[in-house]
Amino acid sequence: MTFGALGDVHPLGDPEVISVNRLPMRSPIVERGNNPWFRSLDGEWSVMRFDHPRDVPMSALAPDTNDVTWRTIPVPGNWTLLGLGDDPHYTNVTMPWKGLPPALPASVPTVVHRTRFAMPTKWRGRRIVLHVGGAESVHSVFVNGAHAGYGTDSRLASEYDITPHLTDGDNSIVIVVSRFSAQSHVEDQDQWWMAGLHREVFVRAEAAVHIADVRVDAGLKGDNTTGTLRVTTRVETNDGAPMPRGWSTRVELASADGKVLMAESAGVFAETWAYVFAGHDAIVEGDVPRIRPWSAELPHRYLVTVTLVDDKGREVETVRQWTGFRRVEIVGRDLLVNGARVMLRGVNRHDHHPDRGKAVTPEDMRADIVLMKQHNVNAVRCSHYPNDPRFLDLCDELGLYVIDEANVESHAWNTSLCLDPRYRTTIMSRITRMVERDKNHPSIIMWSLGNESGYGAVHDAAAAWIRAHDGSRPVHYEPAVYHEDWRRGGRPATDIVGNWVAGGVNASDVVCPMYATIDNIVAYGKSGRGTRPLIMCEYSHAMGNSNGSLADYWAAFENTPGLQGGFVWEWKDHGISQQLDDGRKRFAYGGQFGDHPNDGNFVADGLVHSDMTPHPAMRELAWCLRPVSVSVAGKGANASLVVRNRQSFRDFSWLRAEWELVIDGTPAKRGKLTVPKCAAGSTAKVPVPGGAMVPRGARDVRILVRWLTRNNEPWATADHLVAWDEVVLKSTARPKTPAPRASSSAAVAADVASVDPKVTIWRAAVDNDGFKIMPDLRGFGASLRRWTEQGIDARNADLVDHDTKRTVAADGSIHFTHRVRVPKHLDDLPRVGVTFPVPARYTQVRWCGDGPHECYPDRRSSAMRSTWESAPDELPYLVPQEFGMRTNCEWFEVVDPATGDVLRFATTGAPFHASARWHTTADLHSAHDQTELVRRDHLTVHLDVAHRGLGTASCGPDTLPQYRIGAGTYVLSYAVSLVSGR
Repeated sequence: MTFGALGDVHPLGDPEVISVNRLPMRSPIVERGNNPWFRSLDGEWSVMRFDHPRDVPMSALAPDTNDVTWRTIPVPGNWTLLGLGDDPHYTNVTMPWKGLPPALPASVPTVVHRTRFAMPTKWRGRRIVLHVGGAESVHSVFVNGAHAGYGTDSRLASEYDITPHLTDGDNSIVIVVSRFSAQSHVEDQDQWWMAGLHREVFVRAEAAVHIADVRVDAGLKGDNTTGTLRVTTRVETNDGAPMPRGWSTRVELASADGKVLMAESAGVFAETWAYVFAGHDAIVEGDVPRIRPWSAELPHRYLVTVTLVDDKGREVETVRQWTGFRRVEIVGRDLLVNGARVMLRGVNRHDHHPDRGKAVTPEDMRADIVLMKQHNVNAVRCSHYPNDPRFLDLCDELGLYVIDEANVESHAWNTSLCLDPRYRTTIMSRITRMVERDKNHPSIIMWSLGNESGYGAVHDAAAAWIRAHDGSRPVHYEPAVYHEDWRRGGRPATDIVGNWVAGGVNASDVVCPMYATIDNIVAYGKSGRGTRPLIMCEYSHAMGNSNGSLADYWAAFENTPGLQGGFVWEWKDHGISQQLDDGRKRFAYGGQFGDHPNDGNFVADGLVHSDMTPHPAMRELAWCLRPVSVSVAGKGANASLVVRNRQSFRDFSWLRAEWELVIDGTPAKRGKLTVPKCAAGSTAKVPVPGGAMVPRGARDVRILVRWLTRNNEPWATADHLVAWDEVVLKSTARPKTPAPRASSSAAVAADVASVDPKVTIWRAAVDNDGFKIMPDLRGFGASLRRWTEQGIDARNADLVDHDTKRTVAADGSIHFTHRVRVPKHLDDLPRVGVTFPVPARYTQVRWCGDGPHECYPDRRSSAMRSTWESAPDELPYLVPQEFGMRTNCEWFEVVDPATGDVLRFATTGAPFHASARWHTTADLHSAHDQTELVRRDHLTVHLDVAHRGLGTASCGPDTLPQYRIGAGTYVLSYAVSLVSGR
């Protein structure tokens, strides 16, 4: 007999079987640490893989099975990364196999996980509960050979009463995990298909009468200083019998520094009467004066301690729960927290680690949040499933607004599965269990019903349940507004004349579109016809060199009524560490494990690299989300700096400011900026510093203002750069021909003569131009296809009329003027410029222009104009593509650090864009990953008079028209000179 003897009626193939013997969901109030009633089972488990559940013999589940020869793997872990014969598989929309739901593939890899648990003697007489934090896709539990339970929903915990199957001393615990199931059709998310026990596993021992759940409702009255507290403690008996009389709970509320603010007791009600079982609940409630509200800016927390007391006054059990007092509401088209309109400066986040996959640790979670906070992110959407509850604990502690999202995505069957009655139960269960688990977290400000799963009556029902169970938070569901318009989508039905039907329920309290254009969201806000706030659940697709027009989006958010920010897609690349046969290592994407079908590098669309290195666009995002901005008002002697506090709750006392005066691109003076008190949402004026030091004849004068943390913050050390702005005080036309840096060294003048620029209109396509590794993929960036059809990649500048004028000046400098005429049929080119190699000895760069980080025409608002220097950029993106540009340069230099010799390119006309890389454009475009790149022994320089913006067309709007290269004549002129360091 085998484990899969029931064949096709095994529960993993039936979407209506969501659990067997699973205990009800509850808040995660487990006490770890020195708790004698808690035992972690994390560690090395013995494992055996089978092709299908039906192949698992019952002997593999028996307590006395000899598993000495079995493999061992860590739990938590993903066996798809641990060499058991199954690899990660990436798809975005399509399922990894063919067949209509609930069809399964012919092979359903299944791994038997075995460990042993020695039950302490003092645990006798208590109920022993096994906690399985997360198992992909479904799992069955066997204790000492007996079947103890079955669970689904790979991103929420399942718990089982295993007491009847335990014996004194040593016990066998077996968890059988199947990689795919009928439930996989509602877990079709844009991420790797993994497998295994990817979250913690533990056992706990509960007393005969114990605390089953604690619900903390911590609200805030309109004065924003009086908290409202209601603590509901559910008490249960192990045998299900009515509670003995005389039991009670004692509730204490204390501030973070230990000051007790409230101490109340309540009896545990156990009465039953006809038709009613009131439940074993104890309720304590009351007002708490003089509290400090919770917000993402000031995440003040309070500790709720609940002690269960028996009828003789003895303490039986104590649990603790952190909470925060806050109020979330929608008033008109404004989402308010504690009565203030907040901008959601958010990102979408998946669980991911390049070595452990979905098995992320609390340290990984904290690192994510700290890096988010350091880049001014204040909100996170848990895409597309509930995160580990410890992640939410950290959001409570460090301060992030959270959209908690149910583990429901049926992307391959987007519009139909929500209408399939076989999936109704699992959809409702996943939504309601999420709310039951996470109800106590102040960081959660919205519940999301899931992602890309159509819209049907089951969503209306789930939204109604949430409102009845927890009316303290709005409901979010993007498909409700996608499948209808933004005015009616997710709203109650209308009568025949279009009036809203009374008593209806919103499936989404917010308009939360994906990848909408700036024009469309602005039109929604300005029309005044929509009655809900618009918050983009996904925008600015961060795939490769991307995030064009971030500042344009934020200008729209900040200046349009009804718009309140959004969530960038997404936080991190999902590259997976992979060692090739020749020993080289890389971060792999879809298809590089032999997985088919796949969606290639679409899984690499993060603001940070897989190893947490921020991509250059993170600087642009941090600037767009900065908590304070500086601009200038007035001119000349009447000019002043206008400092705006963009926060909702905090003043500037946690920050200090510095200024730097930059004259004609050269830093001239620095100092401290004294700023008066400035409450959240207000502005202050400050005299312009350094004005008296501007010399006559200066043509370009700027003040760079930087804001740094005054002291250590929980997420940053003192002097962390938080915000910065460049204020232009004066900017006049530059001289047509600046004096080049002349050299007296005839020997090094040959380097100037070696510069042989070639006109180019081609760039190594960024992911937003089109997917070079998936050329047949339609519906996304179309520029690459158009350019290759035009032959730009092959013929390049031969397609345009161009000429070059070269003049040698008396001082040895060489002056170039390139004139390029772009015909109308080649409208919207990648670039117009020149490229050339420089001698190998030049290995550093210096420039006067935008910096210090990589920037492009539609991603340069965060840049500041000054003189900068650095090593040449290394490729920051998973798939090689265009990178490393600096915009609006007056001059650009390559430097020989050994001799100090400088090869300079200075504009004699308009500023140019420049880059210097160890790879040519052809190198970058032909390579599919970094291991295919060979570093050349010299730098290749690009000087562009025009360069196409980046946009986000890999999933979203293309580059805006103002950042494209139209037909016409382009002139690039510059002088090449060399200064000897000797």
